[in-house]
Amino acid sequence: MFGRKNKKDSMSIKQMQALDKRPLKYVTMRDPDTYKENRLGDNGAINIIDGDFVLVCGGNDVMRCDLNHVRVGELMNLSGITAKGIDKKTGKEMSVIAYFADKF
Repeated sequence: MFGRKNKKDSMSIKQMQALDKRPLKYVTMRDPDTYKENRLGDNGAINIIDGDFVLVCGGNDVMRCDLNHVRVGELMNLSGITAKGIDKKTGKEMSVIAYFADKF
């Protein structure tokens, strides 16, 4: 019940693939030092490319992770997703929030 962590807290690969080409309003990342959210980009999309889960904003990759290792979950209000994984560009773990565009 309440307080228990669900062991299945991430989407399946099939569920993530269903998000392919889903438009995004913007993507944010929380700063671990200040706890403020920093906007990483606007007007983007979720893409599944060559086995990678990619968040793109303004034509630039904001986050690119291996589809088999990224953890993605929907926000409680269903307005977006959280994604956590090792970014292929930086090699560092990223945890971001991507908000869906209104029209899809």
